[in-house]
Amino acid sequence: MRILISHHLPFALAHGGTQTVIVELMEAYRKLGVDADYERWWLDEQDCDVLHFFGRPPITNVRLAKKRGYTTVMTEYLDQVSSRPRWYRFLQRNAVRHLGRLARGGVDRLGWDVYRTVDALVYTTRYEWDVAQYVFSARPERGHIIPHGLTESALSALSAEAPPEDYLVSVSTIAPRKNNVLLAEAARAAKVPVHFIGKPYAEDDYYRRFLELVDDKYVHYHGFVSEDEKYSRLVRARGFALLSQFESGCVAVYEAAAAGLPLLLSALPWAETGYPAARDLSFVAPKGVKQVADSLAAFYERSHRHSEMTFPVVTWAEVAQKYLEVYAVAAKHS
Repeated sequence: MRILISHHLPFALAHGGTQTVIVELMEAYRKLGVDADYERWWLDEQDCDVLHFFGRPPITNVRLAKKRGYTTVMTEYLDQVSSRPRWYRFLQRNAVRHLGRLARGGVDRLGWDVYRTVDALVYTTRYEWDVAQYVFSARPERGHIIPHGLTESALSALSAEAPPEDYLVSVSTIAPRKNNVLLAEAARAAKVPVHFIGKPYAEDDYYRRFLELVDDKYVHYHGFVSEDEKYSRLVRARGFALLSQFESGCVAVYEAAAAGLPLLLSALPWAETGYPAARDLSFVAPKGVKQVADSLAAFYERSHRHSEMTFPVVTWAEVAQKYLEVYAVAAKHS
């Protein structure tokens, strides 16, 4: 079986979790001896048995792939749609259904038919899969839930004993979606030390605003660090905080969980429904500095690292094996 992985957005323009998942999945395939490669759009002789899309592809791509006899699989991170209010999802659902009847060509351009055309759909959480069925009428029998994973070396480093230090850690891209500025403002207001790790997509106004809040007392910024340094800071922290507007699982949260850290996350669907097995999980609505500061202070006072994972985290090899099982099931629909 030959697998090609397709993704529409260059990682040079937008690094992050999707990049991590694709790269680690590809590495896991190679270690398992699976014939896998990246889709190279300029090669007209490239062939495969399974065409695995990350993100919603154009419906034309799926139809052409199926005509060639490929099994088609889509992994989608439906975090933004899933985080919208229930009334908004209701309106979106109705729009999808009505436009589907009235404007065939327009729906093709929007790609909604993908949900009923691909042979398998994969989501990180049950909640996002439920939203895909509700809003886009995804075929119930073709859905699968596969979480993120970590490398064995990461799991080993994150389970290591380390002397505790008095700070919280936040790992993410520095961007409005992650609410880094709000968390930094709350850290200063609450007088709680938070160590930020990550880089921006670009050195824009938001990034500069964040840098203005760095005081090396309550707001510490380490930039983009090596994996070893990141793990070292995680295992010495009291807890982990991330106030994103939306996420799909989030590899950084998995890393914090593997380190046994308590989690302070947004009181939004991505966090409230995404980690049902978590045992030390707190939420705060990311709406105002005072509210976040109060929750941050309380979280900091009661938090300490646990000797066991906050929720179970599997290896990328196990994730890859789950995908191979999905491919086998999907082939029956192709």
